[in-house]
Amino acid sequence: MRLTTLYLTLLSFFALIQASPSQRPFMAPDDHGDIWSLCEDPSTHLLVGYRGGVSITPEAPKVGSDIHVQVKGNLSKYVAGGKVDIDLSIMSMIKIKKQLNLCDVLGSDVMGNKGCPLEAGDLNLDATAWIPKELPKLPLAGNIRISDQDGNTVTCIHLNFKLQ
Repeated sequence: MRLTTLYLTLLSFFALIQASPSQRPFMAPDDHGDIWSLCEDPSTHLLVGYRGGVSITPEAPKVGSDIHVQVKGNLSKYVAGGKVDIDLSIMSMIKIKKQLNLCDVLGSDVMGNKGCPLEAGDLNLDATAWIPKELPKLPLAGNIRISDQDGNTVTCIHLNFKLQ
């Protein structure tokens, strides 16, 4: 149950966040520390965040508190379904590999029961999740890749941070 909460928290926090290559990404290393970056080829991602379109409160994930994420961007293609592939490691010792149904994740309470499909064009997503205080404050690193029904990358995020 706690690992599922961690997966959904990480998804709501990072998985639908991206900035176009010509924009400076939110949480760039010189702004807030090197918490995340895009993986694979960002020019092939279907979701592009608008400048100033990502709001994360608080800016660093903390155990025992809510994390709230708001994303405004453009989805270049209709997404009827897909999957979320999670490949993370905690302190390089504990491996987390999981595949989730994208529509189930979007339809969860964390994502405000948004659900599928996602129409092409302007996209507004809002997520709030509780980070359990029981989670260890250890380094976490790895990738979360979201793909559509055809296997195209909606976005791919590389994570590298320590829970506070």
